[in-house]
Amino acid sequence: MATRFMTDPHAMRDMAARFAAHADAVEGASVRMMASAQDISGAGWSGLAQATSLDTMGQMHQAFRNIVNMLHEVSGGLNRDAQNYEQQEQTSRQILSS
Repeated sequence: MATRFMTDPHAMRDMAARFAAHADAVEGASVRMMASAQDISGAGWSGLAQATSLDTMGQMHQAFRNIVNMLHEVSGGLNRDAQNYEQQEQTSRQILSS
């Protein structure tokens, strides 16, 4: 598959689905992490410790958000490229058959 990946729309779509699934997994982990952080900060933490913990978790959440967005961009790009490749193949076939 490695040699044909860039010319195989089905393989491109399969890989796009993998990237989308990874994005969903990262997003789920981020949500669980934030919920856990809020549970910890609500369990008696206060003042600077609570603020620092929430700030750190907020930064991690933003980092996860960036990763999720990049994974979705890659997934969308692979799907678009597969569609474009198929359209170009169809156009080429029509030109060659005329």
